[in-house]
Amino acid sequence: MGLNHDSTAGVPVGNGQQVSPAEFLLMAGFLAYRAPRAAVDARAAARRVLDAVLGVAAAHGFADSEALESMMASAEKSARMWRLAEQATTASAIRSLTCK
Repeated sequence: MGLNHDSTAGVPVGNGQQVSPAEFLLMAGFLAYRAPRAAVDARAAARRVLDAVLGVAAAHGFADSEALESMMASAEKSARMWRLAEQATTASAIRSLTCK
């Protein structure tokens, strides 16, 4: 199955369902930080997603990676965390669009 980088509908999660890039990032944060019973491979993959997205976002001006990761690690649920996740994924999306 190939990825459709031109799709703005979201990230496919199965059964025809999609989540926003910000939701996907927050799900990765949950797996990496708050799901000790998840398989080690799943947690490692989630960590790689976080590193990749936040690394690209930081390279394009997103300065709140540490704050966002701290919020994910402490299971914070706030409008600020959601906003930071959206900003990080937007910065990452801009990067992927400019690298085509």
